[in-house]
Amino acid sequence: MAKKSPQKTTGPKPRYSREKIVELAVDLADAQGIEAVSLRAVASSLGTGPASLYRYVKSYDQLTELMVDRISAEYDFDACTGSAIEQLVNIAHQGRGIMRRHPWVPLIVLQKQVMTHNSMAYLERGLLALADTELSAAVKLHTIAMLNSLTAAFALNDQKQDEQQEASAVNEALQTGAYPQLLRTLSELKQPLDRDDAFEQGIRTYLHGIGVGVGKY
Repeated sequence: MAKKSPQKTTGPKPRYSREKIVELAVDLADAQGIEAVSLRAVASSLGTGPASLYRYVKSYDQLTELMVDRISAEYDFDACTGSAIEQLVNIAHQGRGIMRRHPWVPLIVLQKQVMTHNSMAYLERGLLALADTELSAAVKLHTIAMLNSLTAAFALNDQKQDEQQEASAVNEALQTGAYPQLLRTLSELKQPLDRDDAFEQGIRTYLHGIGVGVGKY
C-alpha cells in the first residue's frame, strides 16, 4: 500500500508585520518625539502587549535602527548628478529635508552608528560620488560620515531657532560692549543670514576643504 505523503503544516499567520510596527513607531516619533517611542507604546497603539512584538523586534535599540532604516529609504539617489561636490550637496539637502520631516532623526544620527540596508545604501551612494576623486579610502569614508553629521547638526540647530532668545535680549547683550567683533560683523551684514544658503555654503566649504577632487591624502 502506498504511503500517503505527509501533509504540509504551517504555523499561525503572523498577526502583525515588522514593517507595520516600524511605521507606527516612526509616526509616533514624528508626532511626539523619540522619547515617546517604546515597544510598550507601539504595542499599545496596536491594542496588544509588548511581549507580542518580540517576534518581530527584539529590542528598543533594534526598533530605532529599523526606524532610521525606514526614513533612509526616502532618499532619491537618482536625483544626484554632476560633479562629486554637486552630488554630495544634493544628498545633504535631501538629508536635511528628511530630518525636518522626522525631527527625532538628528539626535540618533549624532549619537549612534546605524548600519542597515538603507543606511548602507546612503554610504554606497556617497562613495560612488567620490569614486573618481583622488581621495584615499579612509578619507572617503570620513567625508561621508562627516557629511551626515554636519547635516544632522544643522537640522538640529534648525529646530532650536524657535527656542532662541528674543532679538531684544540679544541686542541688549551686544550693546554692553562685551562682544565687539560680533557686533561689528553683524552690523556689516547687508541682509539677514539665510539658513538655506548658510547650510549649502557650509557643506560646500567642508567638501572643498577636505580636498574632494583635489589631491590624495
